[in-house]
Amino acid sequence: MAALRLTEVSKRFGGHRAVENLNLVLAEQEILGLLGPSGCGKTTLLRLIAGLGRPDAGTIEIGGQVVAGPRFVSPEKRGVGMVFQDYALFPHLTVLQNVAFGLRHGQSAPRDRRRERVAAVLALVGLEGFEQRYPHELSGGQRQRVALARAIARNRR
Repeated sequence: MAALRLTEVSKRFGGHRAVENLNLVLAEQEILGLLGPSGCGKTTLLRLIAGLGRPDAGTIEIGGQVVAGPRFVSPEKRGVGMVFQDYALFPHLTVLQNVAFGLRHGQSAPRDRRRERVAAVLALVGLEGFEQRYPHELSGGQRQRVALARAIARNRR
């Protein structure tokens, strides 16, 4: 079974074709990089996969389940993490609160398990001891790792 399958996926914005009849299969444990010039549809494609946009045509499957096409599964139910180019951190929340945000919204894990998960993910990205800092108190690389930790924390495995 493919981890991700896109079949004839298209997305337009007015007369501009951002994604046109894209077919893609990504196997479990496979890594994919998207390269291309500005405006070629990379971010649009990632947003479609994450559920932050709906394709105009085609289907998207994650783990064998159709999440876009004849039916649409909301972003919080897809189990997909996305790190935005500007990191999209909440400036009024601490590192711990930013990482835990996705666990509080969309999952019903007990508070103790959420704290354990956040601690494990912060250790993974090398940010132990930064839990009570705010985004403005971090370097650019540290902010990027907070965003990555938030995306990883939602992984249910």
